[in-house]
Amino acid sequence: MYALGIDGGGSRTRALLCDTLGQIIGQGLSGGTNPRTSATGELKAHLQEAIEQATRSIDSSKILAAHFGLAGAGEAGTRAKVQAITKELLCEETTRTIGHDLEIALVGGLGSKTGIVLVAGTGSACYGRTCDGRSTKCGDWGDLVDDVGSGSWIGLRALQVCVRQTDGRLPESPLKQAVMDFLKIEHMDAFKTRIHDSGLSRSERAQLAPIILDLASAGDEVSLAIVAEGVGALSSCVFITCRQLDIKSPAVLLAGGLLQHNYFSDSLEAALNTRIPSAIITQPILNPTAGAVLMALEAASCEISEATLENLKEASYS
Repeated sequence: MYALGIDGGGSRTRALLCDTLGQIIGQGLSGGTNPRTSATGELKAHLQEAIEQATRSIDSSKILAAHFGLAGAGEAGTRAKVQAITKELLCEETTRTIGHDLEIALVGGLGSKTGIVLVAGTGSACYGRTCDGRSTKCGDWGDLVDDVGSGSWIGLRALQVCVRQTDGRLPESPLKQAVMDFLKIEHMDAFKTRIHDSGLSRSERAQLAPIILDLASAGDEVSLAIVAEGVGALSSCVFITCRQLDIKSPAVLLAGGLLQHNYFSDSLEAALNTRIPSAIITQPILNPTAGAVLMALEAASCEISEATLENLKEASYS
């Protein structure tokens, strides 16, 4: 019998299938599955693709439980939408649980210990939980009003700076040409058509972020300012989460695609150390997808031993 874990973000979705001892059977990778930003058809197609890749070697009726940890699935209405879709993807007998991606990141990273996870990827959010079961979330209000310090937020800031540099409201810098190259336009006269007519989605804006991080690491002042504002806002989310849960020396997990960029991760750690000197930046025990498997095993009332955790570590480093 098997357990399935799903880690769905704004840009990509990972699936991990394990047996009840945590031994890896299959893995899958597909596009984004944030139910707030993905159309129902797209959400279903990406979940189906990831699940089919992970389960191709087994009879799906043997899946005891599946946990879906999806960005944007923190509200009851959104979870109901995902639950309806999962009925079409898995056998009726499979226990299906749904939660947000922050939860699986924290469960995978710290197990049952008190701590905080800060995610900075396409979007951003902070989630904390204590040993006695108290939890709180900061951020995660969506890209229109929040997502501070995320890839989509950095991309939006870069677009704003680009037009201000064009107007002369800000001095020009390499950022302007980098944005134009990213948009594949030769002149700013084409900017409005590219942005407003062709459109630029949240995930597309996030693809601009690594370019801005490269400019910042090379010393472009306006890019440096964007990154400094972003990491400052993210460190504030952690600070507020600590205060809400009364955690004095928090173990903090850092997750999300932006952390793969050394300049961003170094800047974020520096901002956290300044804002919360007692914070302990902690390496995760398991990755979020393995955390989702743990939650599926728990939902199926399976025993989770040290051997199970050791087996799941293979998924975290593969």
